[in-house]
Amino acid sequence: MRGLLFIVCFLWSLAASSQALIRFEQKVHDFGNIKEADGPVAYDFVFVNDGKAPILIKNVESSCGCTSPEWTKQPVLPGQKGFIRATFDPKDRPSHFDKTITVYSNAKPAVVELKIKGNVEARTRTVLDDYPYELSSGLRLPVDHISLMKVKKGEVKKMSIGVYNNSGKKLNVAFQGLPAYLKLEMEPSVIDVKGLASLQVVYNSDLHGEYGLNEETVTLVADGKKYPTRLSVFVEEDFDKTDRATAPQMQVEKKYYNFGSASSDQPASFVYKLTNTGKSAMKIHRIYTNDPRLRLGDYPKELQPGGVLQLKVETVKGAEEGKLSGVISVITDCPDSPETNLRFYGEIK
Repeated sequence: MRGLLFIVCFLWSLAASSQALIRFEQKVHDFGNIKEADGPVAYDFVFVNDGKAPILIKNVESSCGCTSPEWTKQPVLPGQKGFIRATFDPKDRPSHFDKTITVYSNAKPAVVELKIKGNVEARTRTVLDDYPYELSSGLRLPVDHISLMKVKKGEVKKMSIGVYNNSGKKLNVAFQGLPAYLKLEMEPSVIDVKGLASLQVVYNSDLHGEYGLNEETVTLVADGKKYPTRLSVFVEEDFDKTDRATAPQMQVEKKYYNFGSASSDQPASFVYKLTNTGKSAMKIHRIYTNDPRLRLGDYPKELQPGGVLQLKVETVKGAEEGKLSGVISVITDCPDSPETNLRFYGEIK
């Protein structure tokens, strides 16, 4: 027994002595004051392999999309150095920032947190900053298309969107062939060079619109030329009079599925399990996906309390190759989660 214990201890100490050990020269970097107008800044966190085995960085994650990490991809041999590069984009982020970069490796410790911080000095804003998205007509909007945001089913929504004329000439603007549920008017209809106007929008969701995201193209006419212009609206349930104590409730067993890689001729699939844990029947208004390379299985329009929906999602046979980051939107009458998003991602080869 003592001999066996000695062998186990010896093997453990041997494994420990041959382990990769990661040591960062610095774990926090303060950029100090940086100017938004100067663009992204970067810093390399250098690490040393103090162990007896190569270090392999498995993954690096940042706490927000404003920080983009890069890192040494090849194994770092004992005694050698590697790096984790953190790039911070200060655009539209004036004020103090404090971000975390998490490093995952085969070394000890297996998880290391790095930090970057600093203060962003805001640049002087221009009218183009306030209207950053330019349509093909030369008109600029504060958003990348005409968005009505969210509308409750049965609501007539009215809103106005600011417009800036960056076409270099005076424009006479109108809309053509609009359906009965939609009204669009530019005020004033003639916009001076570098002038501002207001787009007045009225949308009647009683006359149109499935639950969830609705997208369509309207015809904008500027000086007689027609420009297809994207418009979107998200229609949701009106829960103002809903008794939440007896309402349906959505529970998802697994929201994320990574299928890794799959051949275009051999579809990848997964079955998501959604349960109604509430006290009344759940209406399933609509289920749709943002990627045409995905096919959704059939689903019922109603799910009784305790009922389980098994939703099959699979890639389309012969789908275009490349990375796939699919979102499957499940729209129901659950007041706490009227829109449940499932993720299905990987790469088609």
